[in-house]
Amino acid sequence: MAINTAPYVEAFRRFRSSLAQAVDFTDPNFTNSAITRERFNRVMQARAALVNLIPEASQADPDTGVARVIDALAPKNADDVALQEAEARKVQTLLGAGRSLEALITEANPLRLAAVAQWIEVSPEALASADPAGVIAEVRELVFERLVDAGVPEAVRERAVTRDAAIVGAWRDVLTEALEGAASLGALSRVARLDPQGYAALNLDETTQRDIEIDYQVGRLDSLHLRRDAVRVR
Repeated sequence: MAINTAPYVEAFRRFRSSLAQAVDFTDPNFTNSAITRERFNRVMQARAALVNLIPEASQADPDTGVARVIDALAPKNADDVALQEAEARKVQTLLGAGRSLEALITEANPLRLAAVAQWIEVSPEALASADPAGVIAEVRELVFERLVDAGVPEAVRERAVTRDAAIVGAWRDVLTEALEGAASLGALSRVARLDPQGYAALNLDETTQRDIEIDYQVGRLDSLHLRRDAVRVR
């Protein structure tokens, strides 16, 4: 990986630390209302500081090559449709038997990968998810990675172009979501897959309960102040 993601790790950790300090603020010389206003102001200051550290969208926009590779897997004729539908049924049967979709993708040949890439949009996994777009994107990325591992020339060529942008995009999603609350599981999972070292450096497992408490307090401050001022991301 050529890109240095340490600044994104530090931005996330510093932001969460700033939120913790904000919601814990107290002063014996302040009234309760003044303490609440000061806590809210400090939360907004933390958000404003984080905005300046989020990579711009232009840096996080992967080349459309990944989409081209996945779109090229779409069936070209009736025979392709029949073959992919048969593979999709096999995939559903295997999932029903307890196999994981990730494991199936890891072991899949190009035909099964093509079937998964087309099927995932209407799959129970995506439709039942709170974040169907995130599920679809994650599965298609896994399919793409498997195509790269299998040495499919188009995928190998595009990987070199899109890798860094995909990593930046994953961190942009996490940092942007963190502005308004906890980053989603989908965004964090994407970072974990694309930048495992950076994800590990967040030490999220050690702070889960504390983070829940912080997010609750921040949400309460937001509701009390009926926020009309959104912090804008570039």
